[in-house]
Amino acid sequence: MLESSPRIGLSLRFSRVCSKAEITSVGISPSTSAAFAIYKAEQASQSWIDVFDVKTQRGYSKTSGSQAVFSPQGNSIATVRDWTVQLTGGVDIHHSSSILIRDATTGKTSSELKAVTGETIAWSKDGRVLAVGEERNRVGVWDTRTSKRIGRVMSHFDTITHAAFMPDNSLVTASRDGTLRITNPATAKTLRRLEIEGSSIPRALAISLGGHRIVSIWGTTVHVWMPYSNDLTSYNLNSVRAKEGWPLCISPDGRYLVCRTEDGFDIMSMASGEVVFERDSDTFVTAGEFSLDGNILILGKMDGTVDVWDVIEKRG
Repeated sequence: MLESSPRIGLSLRFSRVCSKAEITSVGISPSTSAAFAIYKAEQASQSWIDVFDVKTQRGYSKTSGSQAVFSPQGNSIATVRDWTVQLTGGVDIHHSSSILIRDATTGKTSSELKAVTGETIAWSKDGRVLAVGEERNRVGVWDTRTSKRIGRVMSHFDTITHAAFMPDNSLVTASRDGTLRITNPATAKTLRRLEIEGSSIPRALAISLGGHRIVSIWGTTVHVWMPYSNDLTSYNLNSVRAKEGWPLCISPDGRYLVCRTEDGFDIMSMASGEVVFERDSDTFVTAGEFSLDGNILILGKMDGTVDVWDVIEKRG
């Protein structure tokens, strides 16, 4: 296992009421103070992205979209726009999806990528390339400057749920076919593959900054994979936790896992499985995300509220 982590504390910076409906996803910019929360309107099938500032609490924009990911520079945000057709009787049928690349603060669209599903989205480290889910269990890799596809991942035979770029721009993908792959998108050839035994339900994926460690969660099992040395460490969450938890997010350095519990939420060390922080909540926590430096944690709730927490490590 990895080195054990110190206990941590959280200090509530502020709470923001984004909606009366459940928060389905949250995110925070890697390089600016912008963040977002996504919710579905109570009386419609349309989802909305509320972008705000974690320092000033100022609201920036509200745009339609079911998913969103900030670019590494933080000035752009890739959002999924689902196009629907209303049939007789008011029934909405999904027609197609596209990716809109918007200004992160104004919400203005700069470009659009079509022929995508948007089931997974990932920016390259330099922000020049975007990986987006496509039909037939594929991921397309696009040049964001020209809006042209420059590569693909084609070796999965079930839905790809998670994707993240390595420092060399190879792409890590997790699929319901039970495999974790590292692919060269330019050639569509698999560089490394890990077959997951016992589960085909990927729930989380994180890559260390140097790309030497890939942490993924499948069902209730944590896998820490060192792809260059082909070392693998695995353990079941139920074997190390005193109470049941549902994973929400992994810290970017792979040290911490935030879980929803029936009482609220907790944070556990990925190295030891020890719970290093827990807190009760009257409202179910439904989404979570750490900032890139791990100093901020954003949590979305079922009542439409977003809590912004400062993370404080307690050493000694």
